[in-house]
Amino acid sequence: MPTYFRKTIKILPWVTLNLNKTGASLSIGPKGAKLNISKKGVYFNTSIPGTGVYNKTKVGAALLWGLGTTVLIGALGYYLGISLQNFNLFVVMCVVAIVAGIAAFFIAKHFSKTVTVEEGEEEEEETKPKKRSTSKTKNTKTSKEAKSSSKTSPKDSKRAGNASAKAYISEVERLVDVMAEAETVEALNKAHSEILDIMYTNIKPLGVKVFGMEFDEAMQTIEKDYAEGLKQLS
Repeated sequence: MPTYFRKTIKILPWVTLNLNKTGASLSIGPKGAKLNISKKGVYFNTSIPGTGVYNKTKVGAALLWGLGTTVLIGALGYYLGISLQNFNLFVVMCVVAIVAGIAAFFIAKHFSKTVTVEEGEEEEEETKPKKRSTSKTKNTKTSKEAKSSSKTSPKDSKRAGNASAKAYISEVERLVDVMAEAETVEALNKAHSEILDIMYTNIKPLGVKVFGMEFDEAMQTIEKDYAEGLKQLS
């Protein structure tokens, strides 16, 4: 039977390390405004606790450079200010951190735009319309070919059904990962609701296995993960 793992480790105030079967992610910030860093990218998660309002925005490279520069210089200023007991130095370093972060943001944004424009020009050259051929290849289909293309054999129907089942199973597995990485109860409930909809509407009628388990056993595992997620987020 598949094993699921979820663990949250508090490193510093407002800094947590999240571990699950898909890998690790780092969350920075207070509840309701967290920056999540994982192999899938960098996302800024905002929510209003108790209202169900939740938003997840992917952070661009330019903004990440700006925030990173500001945090790095700000942390250096904090360390120097504390070690030298110089509050004025700390204030100056904070101002420098903000200015440097803004500068890093615009510089990174400028270079990203330049690269995008150059790549777009190359793609435009590659995708220029070619001269149409005067041959009549499009009209060479025979009536036999047209009839054969319209027919669907039992094997084709079975393959289509298997493809649909695989798609539903893959979506359930993806949503289980989303549920494991949820930062708020609202996000957890949303993923859980979508899983239930697919399981009862699509998976159960097809009679296929999920995670190598029968329907009832798979549902027990999903509900166990959901309960564990609620416990950790509450």
